[in-house]
Amino acid sequence: MHILSLGLNHRTAPIEIREWFAAAPAFQRKVLSQLTERCGLPEAALLSTCNRWEIYAACDTGKSLEGAFAFLAEVHGVDPVGLKPHLYEFSDGDAVQHLFGVACGIDSLVIGESQILKQVRDALEMAQENGSARLLLNEIFQRSLRVGKRARTETDIGRGRLSVGTAAVELACQIFDSLDSRSALLIGTGKMGKLTAQYLVDSGIGRLYVTNRTPERARSLARYIDGEAVDFADLAVKLQEVDVVISSTAAPGFVISADQMRQTMRLRRSRPLFLIDIAVPRDIDPQVRDLDNVFLFDIDDLKQVVESNRGEREVEVLKVQQLIREEIHDFLLWFNALETGPLVKALRRRAEVLRQVELDRWMAKLSHLSEQDLKSVEGILRGYGNKLLHDPLVRIREFANDEDGYIRLDTVQRLFNLDTSEEGNEEK
Repeated sequence: MHILSLGLNHRTAPIEIREWFAAAPAFQRKVLSQLTERCGLPEAALLSTCNRWEIYAACDTGKSLEGAFAFLAEVHGVDPVGLKPHLYEFSDGDAVQHLFGVACGIDSLVIGESQILKQVRDALEMAQENGSARLLLNEIFQRSLRVGKRARTETDIGRGRLSVGTAAVELACQIFDSLDSRSALLIGTGKMGKLTAQYLVDSGIGRLYVTNRTPERARSLARYIDGEAVDFADLAVKLQEVDVVISSTAAPGFVISADQMRQTMRLRRSRPLFLIDIAVPRDIDPQVRDLDNVFLFDIDDLKQVVESNRGEREVEVLKVQQLIREEIHDFLLWFNALETGPLVKALRRRAEVLRQVELDRWMAKLSHLSEQDLKSVEGILRGYGNKLLHDPLVRIREFANDEDGYIRLDTVQRLFNLDTSEEGNEEK
């Protein structure tokens, strides 16, 4: 069995590529179900966040994710030729190491952010519901969650409240010397919206407005952060008043269009407006950038803001990488031992077959023995066989973790003329 991974993230693909893969959980579950059926993958999981989209699979030797890639490009309506340069691929230990790094937050746009751990858990649960997280992927994802927790308890990689929302507020603080005399409008009340609202309050924002398509959710968040709820129907009016807009919704289309913003700027008499779009897919039409005195930043523009965060946490990243190496070592011991299972089973089966052949051959000459004595003879043969196999079985498990272990295991298989396939074992 091989472990394979295929994906793209904020480093390999711009937001206009990544947003094609942003989808509701219900759609992701449907895609994963179709993926395992159409591509013949015995185990598969799909990890999709605002900054990454990845497939993990466990499949037979020689299998690749080419078919999966073509299928996913098709269902998302993406040109596979244009998409391919943005993809990365990992296999076996490298694939596991990559997932561990993702779970620890060192592969995130904002180093150490904690939301990714829940997203990894969600990916595992979705695969479990689909029946495509079996022995290997279940073990890999469970171990990734464990090392992710270790990273946050044994290092300071997650110190403070880190997220894309943090970076957005930090950008707003860079735009203005102080936020205490400014007003901000937050569009969206999901988890990211709530975190961003709290960051704005902690940064001393003068006035904070909250709007959402569901009025009660806007009112609930506004009460929590001592802000003011705005009816979504009044969005255009509020855009005329505020200094900063931060948008983070799950809307499939633009929440703010270029035409709407053009009208807004006329009513603002061209007073500058700063828009920060941290949604994927984007909430604000990128053509808004072409308007005078409108300053639009999307999630990719936050990279410069988070670079300082990356530098400050470099020492913690090294600590996390050491934890990952430890976990990889433990996983490979488990995985290699798992690989010896068919060989051990085949060797035991061969010994049992030989024992039975010899017993049958001598049965006529032992016919004078009582039933109890025959059982004793049978027990003696079985005990002898077990003692004879003890050292070879111990060595097989040791060979699994040697650098050239696969050669040694192949030698054992040839030496005893073993068939490790299930069909071969059944025939014997």
